Amino acid sequence: MTCGASTQGPPTHSPPSLAERVSASDYTMRVNAVAERVAEATEQRTALALLHEGIDALGAESAVFISFVRDNTDVSSCRFMLACEPDWCQRYLDAGLIAQDPWIAYAAHHSEPIVASTLTIADPERRRVVELAAKNGFASAVLVPAHSGAGHSRISLLCLGSATPGYFEGEGFSRFKLGARTLALELHDWWLARIRRELIVKARITPDDLELLRHQRQGHSSKHIASELHVSKSSINSRFQRMISKLGVPNRKMAARLASECGLIRE
Repeated sequence: MTCGASTQGPPTHSPPSLAERVSASDYTMRVNAVAERVAEATEQRTALALLHEGIDALGAESAVFISFVRDNTDVSSCRFMLACEPDWCQRYLDAGLIAQDPWIAYAAHHSEPIVASTLTIADPERRRVVELAAKNGFASAVLVPAHSGAGHSRISLLCLGSATPGYFEGEGFSRFKLGARTLALELHDWWLARIRRELIVKARITPDDLELLRHQRQGHSSKHIASELHVSKSSINSRFQRMISKLGVPNRKMAARLASECGLIRE
């Protein structure tokens, strides 16, 4: 009898479950350590690198971070950071699926992190969004909305994914979502600060401009503002027209709303 080499490979080991990952003694510390560094990021590539670190610390495999305006999911109003297959996102955008996205719709009106599979989705177009995601690293997914509070319509959604079906549906989700929420909120605040810096630099917004926008946000008329600032009504109107042009918005109401969404003025 001759003996040959065995064709059986080395034993394979299943990747750890979510419950096993979150049970690690340093789990929360590692997630928080990443989240704390987000505010210090000066460039988007640094924030993106921290997003990758964050999903690894959390125990996810992929992620999409999207910042959008609650009542406007037009692509021009959305900002993305991708820690996943970029071609999938491009197909998603090219197909115009953002307006049909049930995950974004959830984030627009809720703040509680949830496992995506708990949403009831009957509409075929919305199901198409979920099915496309499932084929590209989000067979199991968690939705983590991030809001700035009352008066702000810019919202963020951190979507965390795993290619393993049912991965987030098992034990461990309660601890996982605490870390995920911390990371999402830090990314949301970072993104608002980035938009704010871009707006100030690009539109050359001054403190005097912000004072006008605060008045407008409070519903004050040009006559009222002129009286408060001891200038003419026509001067106020002219200043608003220049600001509208700089910001690229259709009217002063939208200018004030944009400033509020970016955190330039507070309610």
